[in-house]
Amino acid sequence: MDFMGTILEFVKCVGPPIRQYVRRHRKLSEIMRNLERALQELNSKKADIKATLKAECDLGNKQPSNEVNDWWENVERINNEAHSIEEEVKKGKYFSRARLGKHAEEKIQEVKEYYQKGCSFPSLVIDEPPSRGLTLTTATLAGEKTKKVVERIWEDLMGDKVTKIGVWGMGGIGKTTIMKEINNRLQKETNKFNVVIWVTVSQPLDLIKLQTEIVTALKQSLPENEDKVRRAGRLSEMLKAKAKFVLILDDMWEAFPLEEVGIPEPSEENGCKLVITTRSHRVCRSMKCKQVAVELLSKQEAFNLFIDGVGSSILQVPALNKEIINEVVEECGCLPLAIVTVAASMSGEEEIYEWQNALNELRGRLRSLNDVDTKVFGRLEFSYHRLKDEKLQQCFLYCALYPEDFAIPKDELIDHWIAEEFIEEVKDVQVKYNRGHTILNRLVNCCLLESAEDGSCVKMHDVIRDMALRITSKSPLFMVKARERLREFPGEKEWNANLERVSLMENDFEEIPSNMSPHCDILSTLLLQCNEHLQRIPECFFVHMHGLKVLNLSRTNIEVLPSSVSDLMNLRSLLLRWCENLERVPSLAKLLALQYLDLEVTSIEEVPEGMEMLENLSHLYLSSPPLKKFPTGILPRLRNLYKLKLSFGNEALRETVEEAARLSDRLDTFEGHFSKLKDFNIYVKSTDGRGSKNYCLLLSAYGMGGFLITDLKVDKSVFLEGCKICEREEPIVLPEDVQCLDMYWVDDVASLNDVLPREQGLVNIGKFSHDLKVLSFGRCPNLKSLFSLRLLPALQNLEDLEVIECDSIEEIVAVEDEETEKELATNTIITLPRLKKLRFSNLLEFKSFCSDNGVLVCNSLQEIEVRGCPKLKRLSLSLPLLDNGQPSPPPALKVIEIKKELWESLEWDQPNAKDVLNPYCKFVVL
Repeated sequence: MDFMGTILEFVKCVGPPIRQYVRRHRKLSEIMRNLERALQELNSKKADIKATLKAECDLGNKQPSNEVNDWWENVERINNEAHSIEEEVKKGKYFSRARLGKHAEEKIQEVKEYYQKGCSFPSLVIDEPPSRGLTLTTATLAGEKTKKVVERIWEDLMGDKVTKIGVWGMGGIGKTTIMKEINNRLQKETNKFNVVIWVTVSQPLDLIKLQTEIVTALKQSLPENEDKVRRAGRLSEMLKAKAKFVLILDDMWEAFPLEEVGIPEPSEENGCKLVITTRSHRVCRSMKCKQVAVELLSKQEAFNLFIDGVGSSILQVPALNKEIINEVVEECGCLPLAIVTVAASMSGEEEIYEWQNALNELRGRLRSLNDVDTKVFGRLEFSYHRLKDEKLQQCFLYCALYPEDFAIPKDELIDHWIAEEFIEEVKDVQVKYNRGHTILNRLVNCCLLESAEDGSCVKMHDVIRDMALRITSKSPLFMVKARERLREFPGEKEWNANLERVSLMENDFEEIPSNMSPHCDILSTLLLQCNEHLQRIPECFFVHMHGLKVLNLSRTNIEVLPSSVSDLMNLRSLLLRWCENLERVPSLAKLLALQYLDLEVTSIEEVPEGMEMLENLSHLYLSSPPLKKFPTGILPRLRNLYKLKLSFGNEALRETVEEAARLSDRLDTFEGHFSKLKDFNIYVKSTDGRGSKNYCLLLSAYGMGGFLITDLKVDKSVFLEGCKICEREEPIVLPEDVQCLDMYWVDDVASLNDVLPREQGLVNIGKFSHDLKVLSFGRCPNLKSLFSLRLLPALQNLEDLEVIECDSIEEIVAVEDEETEKELATNTIITLPRLKKLRFSNLLEFKSFCSDNGVLVCNSLQEIEVRGCPKLKRLSLSLPLLDNGQPSPPPALKVIEIKKELWESLEWDQPNAKDVLNPYCKFVVL
């Protein structure tokens, strides 16, 4: 009986699981239909929430709550995971049916939970944190007259009677500089206004574009498919919701009715202000603005500004006298832009004959010019001709192909210069880039270009650009109709046979006339990017453009590239990025000169025919979505590759993964997107520690992301997103020299120790990267701590540490066992000597950096940010000591962003630590 009882008990235990297994195996199709229905309901709720969010946020001062953002991202994840299950089911593996049925049922339950969450939000939005606008980079104000203008404008802004101000004066006189100074003072010195909005208007006037620029400055949006009147109504509501605003419209060329755009009329009652800058006092009068004229500098102010630019040491040069310098200054006409530009071109010249020659050149150019505007151009052209080097001049003129006030990416510009052969032919691509950056620095130092805010772009002053376009209206001949929002493509008569460069970027063409085939044999650059309505290009369009070297069709809506491109044998750069509907590229076999090929984010599924012939290719971007076919043997033939970007999404490309890895030691930059851990590991193992100089490796279960290597903080980065990386059968293998490790939604990691290299079951810290500079964890739900004490030796180069929305983490440094606990008890100091930035955000269980006995020493700290950490008790920060034994702040510390209530509650190991750090605190609301 005991034996039978045991059998019955066994049957009771195993029976239900077996029945479940059989049911899921037999009814997999029904389970998948249930999952599909549940997903439809969830996605309908998602669409409803999206519509409601848009309606509420468009009214202004509102943003989605953190709870809603979390819900939204989880719904995205659920959809991706459900899609993965569906793909597995389609494979039809018999023995996987029960397992997939189990996963599908679990997913159905999760879908239902999130549907219920979506129905129960008390509110979808919260108030936006206060932000009055942007602080802009600006030059020093020149002259007392200019400073008085600033004070007049400021006085009118602070008063109530003047509501609209028009700042006018000739081009290059300093109107924008004045208003940048005003903008920055409004950010720092007053709380009179809720928001300051800066928009550059430029020409030709496009009211729909102006509406878009204003809402973008407000960090909001308008429907693109609505007419101007409806958009104006929405914009008006947004601005009214901001209440007291200052709207600065820089570089206006013609007047317009405010109500047509949706700008509420400024008045004493609403407290709003409008300031415009323009070259015409008529525009000020038409806009009913109080006019503020900006005058030329006095002779002494002009001289002082010139000396600031050329360098005061010039006054000590024996060969030069003040008289010759004064004469050159006088030829600049007391115009700030001309003075600064000419001074920059004369910097370093100490021979008298150079100054005499410069004076003669200036006088010669101005003698034949009559009106004021052309004299301005004459003075600026002097600086252009002082460049002397023809290729340097060509590099400068090339910048005029971009729209007015456009931030031109430096690397893109240099790529085009290289393709145009402005930069001397050398084999080493890095040498070419170095030369390109040297040219950019020269043009910036000569004040012919301006460095943009983030340092990665340059801009042309609008007057300098006008001067460049004046030059290119003759020779070399350009046609520039960039950002003019043209609906009709330029007619064949406009395509002069002598055209060398054409820019038609950012217009509204839908097609190019079917029989158009311009005879432009010496045309070398054609920029057609960002024509998002352009769908068709006739087959014959490129037939007579045999000299073409740069063709940019990025962000157009074309589906097919004309076969006539196949015969452009001088083409060096073919750019088709973000042509999302592009399905076919003709044969590239004849394009032997091609160096740049960008097919990123297109619908192309196979490598273009003839790719193996492109042995001069230096830049190849083929990612997102991943190709279905990539024949082996192509990559090894591309011997001159410098930058490579590929996506690997299926097993058919596994051999290509290995080829890419073997190629990597010859590359400057590799960016690889992997959807499978096995492919990621194959790549890392195959490089065998000989990877490219720069790399970005993305392993993601959510499809291919859009990471760009230029956006990264460091040279060697790994991003892990929504994937399993600690599988016992195949744990992740990380490159030994990785500098940035970013994990997002990785749910099988409890600590960084989980991804350490292991040999025969033992952790090998020696093989973990000692070069790690950036460590970031986001939404890793099972993360308990970041690392253990024994990993500290490998983290001595860490500079940036970030942990965001990891609900389970309690501390950063963990105690693993009794041995390390004893070590911590005796050795309480944890040193991260290069750590500059600490950021902890929304960590619900986070209590301290390390255990009660441990303290953190990092004297290089610059920024500390703590938000949403309600259980935090101590930061465990050990401050350096002065000679008298009192604590002092870390020498490089700039700011501590933290909620005031939390700051007041923190415990400190050192007396007076809070008082010492208090001046660095910037108290936040959230």
